[in-house]
Amino acid sequence: MKFLHAADLHLDTPFQGLSGVTPALQERLVTAPLRALTHLVDLAIAEKVDFVLLVGDLFDQQGQSVQAQAALMTALERLNDAQIPVLLSFGNHDFQTDLSRWHFPANVHVFDATVTTVTLTTRAQERVAISGFSYSQRWVTTDVSADYPTKDATVDYQIGTLHGQTGTAGDHYAPFNVTELLSKHYDYWALGHIHQRQTLNQQPPIIYSGNLQGRHRGETGPKGCLIVTSQADGQLQPSFHALTEIEWTDWTPTLTTDIPLSRATLQQQLTDQLMAAMTTGLKLVTIVLPATLQLNAQAELALNQGALLSQLQSHAGEHWWPVGLPSKRHQPSRHCSASTRRLGNGSARMSSLTNRSPHSRASY
Repeated sequence: MKFLHAADLHLDTPFQGLSGVTPALQERLVTAPLRALTHLVDLAIAEKVDFVLLVGDLFDQQGQSVQAQAALMTALERLNDAQIPVLLSFGNHDFQTDLSRWHFPANVHVFDATVTTVTLTTRAQERVAISGFSYSQRWVTTDVSADYPTKDATVDYQIGTLHGQTGTAGDHYAPFNVTELLSKHYDYWALGHIHQRQTLNQQPPIIYSGNLQGRHRGETGPKGCLIVTSQADGQLQPSFHALTEIEWTDWTPTLTTDIPLSRATLQQQLTDQLMAAMTTGLKLVTIVLPATLQLNAQAELALNQGALLSQLQSHAGEHWWPVGLPSKRHQPSRHCSASTRRLGNGSARMSSLTNRSPHSRASY
């Protein structure tokens, strides 16, 4: 058996923390989540998966643009043509009060607001039960995991899909704990909501696939989906596949630090090294300068006022765009690394990213 697990597509997503982008770059950013979705379908077809799981937040908001709806429908129709079933749910971002307005292709099953179970048969004649639910309102504060049935003894595999996060009753996003999920004896839990790919339990896998496209500087690195394959011993093994052409990344240059650098020298060294380091896709780069870096007065002023960042943007290459450059007016605190410091555009990182728990920082 083989299936694809993805979540948090956030079609229509806004990119945050960007300034001075060119019209061409703006177009690439707007269409990036849609291209990632196309790559997801390409992968599902190429891998000949038995089914696809989309675990919540397909869209960035409850209302969707015509472009985003059309992109999703096109993707689902392609999977229908390939005879690949899709089981999807809506999350806290795209919660649906009335599922009857949607008219999906015949291969699609949409979980409603109560936990239900669907059983399908793979090409190898394995019986797989899949349980899940959709959000019908912004918040789900109850422990919905209690409503999931224990594993059906008549099936070969049982999978749970759950858009939520660990917590206690009263938390906003379908709170659960790992012990409860393990008590169901499922073979795999496909999680959504947390945008950072992470595993809560190795076997059976309880795993967040992460989101499909990074949206801001807090969501760095490759993004994509998981292909999950059954093994000879019956266990399910996930493997990550990157789908995005645009990545947020933190990058530290190698700079001379024993003498004060001029503005021209710093700008040239950064441009040259970025050109050499960023050679594929498009990297949205937060530049992390050494804390020991010495600059002359002119370079210091250009850095502090954001002029150096603007100059780098004007020289940006095909594969990189600088989104943040530190201001030397801010010294590392005693809690920061002694060797590097990161602030964006001459100011602290967006406040919306600094006061969240490790889970909520990576989810929306």
